[in-house]
Amino acid sequence: MLPRHMRLRRRKDFLACYQQGRAVAQAHLVMHVRPQPSGRRFGFVVGKKVGKATVRNRVKRRLRAACRECLPYLHEGFDAVFVARKTSAEANYRQLLHEMQNLFRSARLWQNSVEP
Repeated sequence: MLPRHMRLRRRKDFLACYQQGRAVAQAHLVMHVRPQPSGRRFGFVVGKKVGKATVRNRVKRRLRAACRECLPYLHEGFDAVFVARKTSAEANYRQLLHEMQNLFRSARLWQNSVEP
């Protein structure tokens, strides 16, 4: 699990990411990212269109694990909200991880000097 200080928890933080940030999309995920003075915080949104509670929770667990795997390669100073699309329920962990890495790269948050 991500540490508490790395999670977006309040509604106003999620709304600020949606309104002040920019969005980047892939087939299974949409990432809203907003610059911050320091630190990195992440939020995960999985709506009811994805499936029932067990499916939504599984998708959120996979997204958190993929995010944790990407942490050493990311720059500092941003908030990011990941919104799972309907098709994310059929995606496996590797697909979600690959898409998340692509989203970070297209948002220019991935460190080029370090590769996985």
